[in-house]
Amino acid sequence: MREKDLQKLEFNKIKERLIGYANSPATVEKIKNLKPFTEEERIREEIELMKAYWEVADGIPLFEFQDIRELVKRAKLEGAVLSVEESLSILRVLELIRELKRFLSPHVNQLKPLQKIYKNLTVLSPLENLIRSSVDPRGFVRDEASDELLRVRKTIRSIETEIRKRLESLVNRPEAGKFLADRIITIRNGRYVIPVKTSHVKKIFGIVHGTSSSGYTTYVEPQFVIHLNNKLTELKQKEEEEVRKVLQKITEYIGDYAKEISEGFKACVLVDFLNCKYKFGKEINGTFPEFGNWVELYDVKHPILLEVKDDVVPIDIILKDKKGLILTGPNTGGKTVALKTLGLSVLMFQSGIPLPLKEGSKLPVFKKVFADIGDEQSIEQSLSTFSAHVKNIAEFIKESDENTLVLIDELGAGTDPIEGSALGIGILEYLKEKKAWVFVTTHHTPIKLYATSSDYYTPASVLFDRETLRPLYRIAYNTVGESLAFYIAKKYGIPEEVIEIAKKHVGEFGEKYIKAMEKLSDYVKKYEEEHRKIEELRKELEREKEELEKLKREYEEAKRKGWKEAYKEAREFLRKLAQESEEVLKKSREKKEVKQFIEEKKKEIEKIAPPKKEIKRGDTVLFMGRKGKVLDVRGNQAYVVTDRLRMWVDVKDLEKVEEENKETQQPTLPKETPVLEKNTINLVGKDAETAIRELEKFIEEAYVSGLKVVRIIHGIGSGKLKNAVREFLSKNDKVKFFRDAYPKEGGAGVTVAYLKNE
Repeated sequence: MREKDLQKLEFNKIKERLIGYANSPATVEKIKNLKPFTEEERIREEIELMKAYWEVADGIPLFEFQDIRELVKRAKLEGAVLSVEESLSILRVLELIRELKRFLSPHVNQLKPLQKIYKNLTVLSPLENLIRSSVDPRGFVRDEASDELLRVRKTIRSIETEIRKRLESLVNRPEAGKFLADRIITIRNGRYVIPVKTSHVKKIFGIVHGTSSSGYTTYVEPQFVIHLNNKLTELKQKEEEEVRKVLQKITEYIGDYAKEISEGFKACVLVDFLNCKYKFGKEINGTFPEFGNWVELYDVKHPILLEVKDDVVPIDIILKDKKGLILTGPNTGGKTVALKTLGLSVLMFQSGIPLPLKEGSKLPVFKKVFADIGDEQSIEQSLSTFSAHVKNIAEFIKESDENTLVLIDELGAGTDPIEGSALGIGILEYLKEKKAWVFVTTHHTPIKLYATSSDYYTPASVLFDRETLRPLYRIAYNTVGESLAFYIAKKYGIPEEVIEIAKKHVGEFGEKYIKAMEKLSDYVKKYEEEHRKIEELRKELEREKEELEKLKREYEEAKRKGWKEAYKEAREFLRKLAQESEEVLKKSREKKEVKQFIEEKKKEIEKIAPPKKEIKRGDTVLFMGRKGKVLDVRGNQAYVVTDRLRMWVDVKDLEKVEEENKETQQPTLPKETPVLEKNTINLVGKDAETAIRELEKFIEEAYVSGLKVVRIIHGIGSGKLKNAVREFLSKNDKVKFFRDAYPKEGGAGVTVAYLKNE
């Protein structure tokens, strides 16, 4: 992809935002060199890695670290010696490698993409310990780095103490104030000296090491410390040699582990890079679109605008079924922002950077992205705005193909409107032949009209509030936008006579345009209405799906708990049985004793088993704590009626009871099973509890009557009654399944239920 296109789409600003989160100069360099990938497999890898990192990012142990690549290369050279600061930079990276390895270890098996990072993190504890024990974090080699260095430094400190002691005996004499400029001991050229008044310098026998800038003070090394200063100089040189040996040893170790350190450093930079994208993604509430064959961006926002505005309006950018989009509408309506939003979204998606959009959005992979946006005027090349635009378009139009996204802002602008429109249509036709993906904005009426009859380009317009003259920043598809020039002119006080004269000069294209606008306006109204209905149905289906999933989870949980309790009871019974049987078997010597034991256990089980009573028509039974009457028995099923319910239930779930008082008034029961004349019940206007009671009775009677399909009218309203009906049907064992009625059956206000009658 061309650098100029990335700049025009403001990809550099996204990279600047990422750089703001970086912990290392190497990460900054990686971000600066970032360009969108063009291979789908590589993009998938980047996104999967980013998604995996997202799961663990909150606790990642990251801190600032230097770019050590050149240091590692130098450490491999024979005789090379890294400085104390450079060794500490290596140590910091080694510590980061260790921390990242520890942190990622529990996650790599579940988050496979992280293995790409984890496998390159080699913990080098011996090297860490060597540097840590040899170099102090404050920036010097420790005394304990070697035995010889420790001995030399002890000697140095001893001699320094002796020199100071001798010089202090001089400067502290009562008469010293006569010839000393100050009663202090200082160092010049690495040697201990005292400041003497230049006028009295001959009174101190020794070596002069210079004077002050004023000439008032001369620095003298007294004769009695010269031999000690000489010894100190020799020891300082010896100290430097020992420090060099320590650092050389560290450097050699670093060179030996250069491969592991380099791989670990790259892994650290990659983690830091992912962390930059994660922090940016969190800030913009970003996510990733899916891979698709069409452009479907829902509720997408321009990420740069999010930085400067709190009320960025999300838009839908759709290129579906047609690969071209021609966006029209008044100035300041958001056309250019929409164009840039698509381009920048593509670049971010193909770079593995999260986008501010709604889940379910989709994008294809583009090999090339070309943009012609903004003022292309070039003073250096003596090019006008129009010429510069044409030059830029000419550079990329021939390279466009079916995997190219072309973005052109204000197509045909900057020259005569008629010629500009004709040229614009020519460019659109050429890109159509190339099968490129195209998104252009324009003000030219001929191009708008061209879009309305094109089989390749979808016309669309940005919406505008006529009353406030403010853009709504939304896109209406399959319509063309008005420039609103006449309307705005009238709004701001241009005389009506002027506007009427202007309308007469619109010409033939104007008449066609007005007719097209009226036709498309009607289409948009119908489309918006249908879209609203579909959206309501979609939301309703989502709610029903969630409810079904919830019921399924509750059912599975209840089943699990039921089996758990049953298993627990059975296991306890078997434990006791085994224990008792062992005792019997230990004592028994004859088989008859075992047989007797088994018979006794059978009797115990019989005692706790419920008495078996035959259920027949006319019996009074208990079901779920309520008394009822058995109207019919078919095999293992009995049709029972209580004071509130009528239903078919399993015979085993019924308990036969004797009537306490035969004179007690019993509910009046039909002599024959009722047969429904209609398969429809109307519950509209009833509260949920009343409706469900009536529906329960209706389903039971419909089932007994042998009906296979019934209709329940509940209306749409708030959806509360409908949800109650759906919940009841999903739990009723007489219902096979249910669905929304088709439009001819009543639509969303009616549910059709299929009963289990064969």
